[in-house]
Amino acid sequence: MLSRVLLLCAATAGILGASGPLVSYVSYLGGSYADLAAGIAVDSSGAVYVAGTTQSPDFPLTSAALGAPQAGKPCAFVTKLNTTGTAIDFSVCLAGSQAVALAMDPGGNIELAVCPPPGSPGACSAVKLDPSGQNVLFTVAIGGTPYAIAADAAGDTFIAGSAGPGLATTAGAFQPAPCPAEGATCTNAFIEKLTPAGKLAWSTYLGGSGRDLAQGLGIDGAGNVWVGGGTISPDFPTTPGAVSRTLHGDTDLGPLSYGDGFVAKLDATGSHLLYSTYLGGSQADGVGSIAVDASGAAYAAGGTNSPDFPTTSGALQTTYSGVPNLPQGGVSAGFVTKFDAAGNLIYSTFAGSAPAYPVVVDSAGQAYVSLVQTAFPGTTQPGCTPSSFVWVLNAAGSALAGSSPIPGAYLALDGKGGLYSAGLAYALVFFSTPHAFQIEYGGGDSDAFVAKVDFSQPAAPSLASVVNAASYFPGYFTTLPEGAVAPGEIVALFGSGFGDKPSVSFSQYSAPILYASNCQINAIVPFGVTTGLSTFVSVQTAGETIGPMKLPVAVAAPGIFTISGTGNGQAAILNQDNTVNSASNPALRGSVVSVYLTGIGSLAPFIPDGSLGPLAAPFPAPVNAITATIGGAPAPVVFAGQAPGLIAGMAQVNVQVPESAQTGDVPITIYAASYYWSPATTIAVK
Repeated sequence: MLSRVLLLCAATAGILGASGPLVSYVSYLGGSYADLAAGIAVDSSGAVYVAGTTQSPDFPLTSAALGAPQAGKPCAFVTKLNTTGTAIDFSVCLAGSQAVALAMDPGGNIELAVCPPPGSPGACSAVKLDPSGQNVLFTVAIGGTPYAIAADAAGDTFIAGSAGPGLATTAGAFQPAPCPAEGATCTNAFIEKLTPAGKLAWSTYLGGSGRDLAQGLGIDGAGNVWVGGGTISPDFPTTPGAVSRTLHGDTDLGPLSYGDGFVAKLDATGSHLLYSTYLGGSQADGVGSIAVDASGAAYAAGGTNSPDFPTTSGALQTTYSGVPNLPQGGVSAGFVTKFDAAGNLIYSTFAGSAPAYPVVVDSAGQAYVSLVQTAFPGTTQPGCTPSSFVWVLNAAGSALAGSSPIPGAYLALDGKGGLYSAGLAYALVFFSTPHAFQIEYGGGDSDAFVAKVDFSQPAAPSLASVVNAASYFPGYFTTLPEGAVAPGEIVALFGSGFGDKPSVSFSQYSAPILYASNCQINAIVPFGVTTGLSTFVSVQTAGETIGPMKLPVAVAAPGIFTISGTGNGQAAILNQDNTVNSASNPALRGSVVSVYLTGIGSLAPFIPDGSLGPLAAPFPAPVNAITATIGGAPAPVVFAGQAPGLIAGMAQVNVQVPESAQTGDVPITIYAASYYWSPATTIAVK
């Protein structure tokens, strides 16, 4: 009865939400080794350019004229996809380098910041390629480590980052030398401007007597430079009228420093500081991205661990929702802060419970900020409200004007309603769309991905993810969460446009459905699905087929049901006396408890799909070995198999609590053929 109730709660947790924008395409971009994105840009036609680093010999290239990747040896790539995301127009890479940032000038020339691999000789460089991607127009060494690159309307190139010992400043620069405090040891930020031909126009340090780092960069219509980053310098240069002229605190951990964020504005000559402010609270803060709109206003986005981070009245989120006092200066909440052209504070808001960047802005002054950078399903939770990985703040910063379900470490806008994102994807966790250039994961540790959503069009029916219905996490296959499913696993399918009476199939097998709504289906993977191969999942509704999407099939993909129905916290467990395990009703050490889960794999003897388990022995038993730990200690398994009287696929494992088990809320893990997922499932023990 307990597991029936839990399954019902998990299945009916969702409510219908707004459909969001149309997902135009999502494509993997990578080969059999590690591939990482480092930037994205879009031209006037809607063609998209992605920069990054590949170590895959089979990375999709159209030309090796500038170099070719080798296994384990970085190559900085630039790939141009056509307007529909279905094909590559060109793809090249610069051998022996790693891409750091990407921009595009008004002439369609491609601006790259690249660095040599760690431990390799040489300096970081700014590289300009022509619009075809085939010809290098210039390569200029940079006297530091770049983190951002931008181009202005005249085709000038701007670079910002962390200054190195080889930084050459220019006459009349705002700060010609580092470390204003005599004898101090520091690393300042820097900003450089190059002419369209690659000549150094000006170069300046920016910082104080501590560590300073520039990460965000934006250029206004007059050529003035907005820059943002982080500082632990108590004497970082600020200007009258700043939000704050005082450093709130710092944590210096050698190569890593955590203090306040900063936002500064330099004039077009790099000689005058027009505005500068600290931006932060009593804990760690940092600006990760800057965007500038047509009026010259600047939008700063980043991360904070400060509950007292400065927000403004009427802003969207004025209460901190992150984890306070993170160790080693980490940040656990996002923010977006807008300044007008003169540096006056327009609005400042928290943004979710994760660092919020990058940020881009449209012609209406709406700020698009990414709350999730990696295509990874840890945020997938029960419910029908679409995942909001990118927020669209209205011009006043007081409300959401929209949201996108596609994450991105890098964002770009086309001015026609299209939002483009690029980032890091792990295997089949992040579904590509049919007809995209690369619909399957390339292999290795990671792939890059590129996606477009169209805010001018309503969402179309789609299948976004398939996760274990107990853990709300994709199944394991080898060592990575690749979205693998297992025979008999109860899964939750999330998406949109499923209709009132959908059906689900895994290849040629029809799947029993336990619950269905317009955006969530709980179904059972048929036992006939073959392990070690792939299966194709699709949803049929109102004469339309959504999918098919390809998934690997593992021998097991276990997930423990929880009281909350979210996959975290108190596990769905009956104590030996058949009462529900809880903090107020813990299990005795040495007693036997019953744990309810799904995804343990095939059973013997065979049990038909959709049937109920027998109420008397013999009970169908798993063909995979089942083991358990409580608090990390081995816990003897007394029984494992189909839960008596419950739907086929609902498993029961009876475990003896070790006499040596710790008391309180203790982690519990169930293994099926060495596969497991229990990041935060617990049992109460006394």
